[in-house]
This record gives sequence, structure tokens and C-alpha cells, in this order.
Amino acid sequence: MRFMSAHFLQKVNPVTGFIFPVTDHQCSHLLHRVRAEALPKMKGGLRALYRTLELPGANPLKDAHVALDNAVLTAYGFSAKKDLLAQLLALNQAVAAKIENGESVTAPGVPKNYPDAKQLVTDDCICATR
Repeated sequence: MRFMSAHFLQKVNPVTGFIFPVTDHQCSHLLHRVRAEALPKMKGGLRALYRTLELPGANPLKDAHVALDNAVLTAYGFSAKKDLLAQLLALNQAVAAKIENGESVTAPGVPKNYPDAKQLVTDDCICATR
């Protein structure tokens, strides 16, 4: 599994093709750090780590995911108080309408005109242990 560099955690608006920063890099760094620190201390890998989300009380992993989720919602202009699937459907319909009208949209992934796509991917990953 490869991660996008947190410095370049970005969202590409598929309708306009513009790239917007999702947030400062702290959200993704926090999530990565929390997982990296917790995994060596746990038996059962990621499954066991994410099962801790079911436990009552404070949980740094939950806090990190909430922060990242909020940053992504903000980047897409979505509201946590509204139906997320309805918001995704509206975005999908806007993209489909542009395609149907022969207008250009930005495909998923790194835009072809991005200056240095290699900056967006890091080599750090969570590897399975044997």
C-alpha cells in the first residue's frame, strides 16, 4: 500500500480540474504516526488495531480518522450533516453531465499536467508481518 505524500494531500475537483489542498499535512501525518506507533505493540495487525475503534473511551486512532475525514469533507465542499451518498451522487451527476456535453473533466488520480507527480507518492507503507 502506498500513501500520497502528506505535503501534497490534495483533492482534484473533477468538474473544474482544479487541485485544492485538502488540509495542512498534519491530519495524514497524525493518522500514519498513530498506526505506525500502535502496530508494533499489538498482535493481530491492522485488524486488531481497527477493532480498538469499537472500545469505549478516548482513542487516538479514532481522533486521527475524524480529523482526516473532516478535512476531506471540507475539500469536497460536503457537509457531514447532509447525506454523504446524496452529495457524492450530485458530484457524479455533475461530472457525467460535463462528459455528456463533451466538456473535459479531470480523471481520478494525478492530473496529467501536474508539474511533478513523483512528489505525490511516498515509499512508506504498512507491510504484512510474517
